[in-house]
Amino acid sequence: MKRLISLMVISLTLASCNPSDSSKLEGGTSKTQTPQQAIEFTLPDLAGKPQRLSEYLAKGPVILVYFTTWCPYCKKSIPTLKQVYREYGSKGLQLVAINAGLADSLENAKRYALQHRLPYAVLYDADGNTANLYGVSAVPLVFYIHKDGRITHTSRHVSPQAIENLLRTQG
Repeated sequence: MKRLISLMVISLTLASCNPSDSSKLEGGTSKTQTPQQAIEFTLPDLAGKPQRLSEYLAKGPVILVYFTTWCPYCKKSIPTLKQVYREYGSKGLQLVAINAGLADSLENAKRYALQHRLPYAVLYDADGNTANLYGVSAVPLVFYIHKDGRITHTSRHVSPQAIENLLRTQG
């Protein structure tokens, strides 16, 4: 019985990593129930140190990316995320990736970050509560958050136009 429940959970979470859902991809906007204002959270980084969203927002606008280690589309987005980090980090943009914890372990997240040499912050949402608060129903999911905490755009992929808009409106 326990194995059956585990298989059902994994099947449901795998279904959420599906780029063929055109309602979520057209125009790059997700139709999940997303808050308009970023919700404060504290999550551990991969070393176990607590990190607060407000600490990142104090430094500049934030791109928040939800991912899992088993999602092929999350893996495919890594080169783009690294490029965004290199290109816009010096302009104050904060890039924070959150492992959604869905059928994933902290050890897997650590191994994934090491294997892919992720240069940006990686946090771990063990119980998925933060992902729930943000209405994450599929990964990858990218939130563009203004320095004042407003979520200006949500997308299934990184959007250069959304980044430029976010940086331009920082005043």
